[in-house]
Amino acid sequence: MVGIDFVDTIVVRRVADKGTKIIEEKIQESNWSGKNFKQYEKKLRELAGDRGLASCKGTKTLRIKQMRETTIPDASGLLMSTGRGTGLRIG
Repeated sequence: MVGIDFVDTIVVRRVADKGTKIIEEKIQESNWSGKNFKQYEKKLRELAGDRGLASCKGTKTLRIKQMRETTIPDASGLLMSTGRGTGLRIG
């Protein structure tokens, strides 16, 4: 008898191409925030190399290599509102 890992069998359906195409794929870890996103962003910045971005109506050029890395603020100890904004709790 063979065991089944149910985590690998979960399938997500997503819509693409203006709603005309449905793609079914396994659940992937989200990569739009947090430490994973920082690593992904750093990798993209290295791939970009020494390219420049135009700014200030095209009069200034910023090098992607020289852009500062943003930091993730620590939210522990801050107050968070609960309910409809009437209650507070420490995060």
